[in-house]
Amino acid sequence: MKATIKKTLVILCASWCISVAQNLLAQANEPVTVRYPDAEKLRDLQTDRAYQYGTDAPPPDNPVARFLAYLWQKIAEFLSSDAYQNVWQYVFLAAIAALVLYLLLKAEMLGSLFAKQAQQSDGLDYETITENIHEIDFDAAISSAVEQQNYRLAVRLLYLQTLKRLTDAELIQYKPDKTNRQYVYELVNSPQQSDFEQLTRQFEFVWYGDFPVDAGRFDELQAQFRRFSGSFAVAH
Repeated sequence: MKATIKKTLVILCASWCISVAQNLLAQANEPVTVRYPDAEKLRDLQTDRAYQYGTDAPPPDNPVARFLAYLWQKIAEFLSSDAYQNVWQYVFLAAIAALVLYLLLKAEMLGSLFAKQAQQSDGLDYETITENIHEIDFDAAISSAVEQQNYRLAVRLLYLQTLKRLTDAELIQYKPDKTNRQYVYELVNSPQQSDFEQLTRQFEFVWYGDFPVDAGRFDELQAQFRRFSGSFAVAH
């Protein structure tokens, strides 16, 4: 009985193995069909950041760098948002335009068009850009401005006096409608150009930039103007 059962099991196992082998051979002989993924779905997968490994830079160890990276990420997200595209980009453009206009108003470029009214209490009429420098008694005018502590006006008078001296020395040609930059360019290749450009910058900071000037600062500027005026001879 036991021998019969063993023979039966061996026959069944052999039959199963033969059947599996035949199926494998049949599959091996079948032609291979190549399947391609959908092109649109493949593009979506290729551009999906979730499947792009190893392209992102590792987070920085420095806390400040981490904060800056986080801030930049938020800015980038904001700039690519619909809210920025629809509204905020125009707000930023308007803010930039306002800043540029403000800087131009502070600079000499628009100083002649939008002349600022300097605060003064002595009634001296030296506030516009069209002074006739040959008719001003500079020593008296500067002394009067200093006595009334109007140092901003005194610096302007020092600059105008310097323009007169350069004109008298035939180093520049003074015209009321010229800009300070034009006078600087007229001194090109002259040993006075560098120092005059520095004085021009100081004057513009005070007159157009509203930089504060006290008695001590004015004395320093007056000494610089005097040294410069002594560096060239005035024609007679």
